Amino acid sequence: MEVAGPDVVPGELAARLLAPLADWLGDWSALLHGALLPVGCALVAVAVCTSIELLVPAERGQGLAGRIRNLAHLVVFQFAGLAGLALWLRLGPALGRHAHAPGPVESIVLVAVNLFTIDFVYYWYHRAQHRFPSLWAIHELHHADTELNATSSFRTFWLELPLQSIVVMSPSLVLFGDQGAGHAFGMLIGSYAFLIFSHCNFRLSLGPLSGLVCGPQVHRIHHSRLPQHRDRNFAQYFPFLDRLFGTWYAPAPGEFPPTGADALASDASLATVFVRPFRIWLSGAGAVAPPARSSGAARRRPSRRS
Repeated sequence: MEVAGPDVVPGELAARLLAPLADWLGDWSALLHGALLPVGCALVAVAVCTSIELLVPAERGQGLAGRIRNLAHLVVFQFAGLAGLALWLRLGPALGRHAHAPGPVESIVLVAVNLFTIDFVYYWYHRAQHRFPSLWAIHELHHADTELNATSSFRTFWLELPLQSIVVMSPSLVLFGDQGAGHAFGMLIGSYAFLIFSHCNFRLSLGPLSGLVCGPQVHRIHHSRLPQHRDRNFAQYFPFLDRLFGTWYAPAPGEFPPTGADALASDASLATVFVRPFRIWLSGAGAVAPPARSSGAARRRPSRRS
């Protein structure tokens, strides 16, 4: 019998150390392949929403260049976002339990409950993004869009989605267990639908539902450049979280404010925005976060009925 040489042990050790990385890359590759359908659905939804935006725009005169720029971010959004999702699936056995495969009805209920859990955690993470300059440096790109529309949901810094996936989704893993890739894709499609709709350039108010489900007008307030709207409407899906924690602003009929960020141009190049946070962090200067709202602005509008 041939005796293994001493170099076998380091080789086995390296293989064991690299196995999680190989598994993660395999998950990422599978997710990228499987994401073709959700991304295709998202692009169809963007096309439909863009057609409606041309008919009933909240803001007239939006050009094509900004939409193309935002769709270019979709490529990075997809690659980086699914990298985070792949890591989330890898963390499933560690953070949560292996749950049984849910049926169709149970899957719908689980998606709804998970969306609420995620939005609750995201609400506080989102507030932190606007509070701390190091986090605002990542989030700033999303707020820099001066032409908010259906494509704006894809306008995110390439590190934002992986970090957000881990921070925001981990609690649902602990609470509900690992539901597998099928459930994850249901979450992905549900998230896409909410994100695209809430960023649409629609002159649309949801009326009495505005305080329950995030619509274009409510979320536009969050993206507003006006001081009375700063630090308002943080929830992505369910605005009653803003009501509960004192950050709700009920928009008046016909209130569709201008959007954008103070320190980053809307048409900044991809190369510029991809490295900007690192330059800010290394310089120690910190990004210019939105100024805090005045106490007077805080008192004027939050009690208004939607």
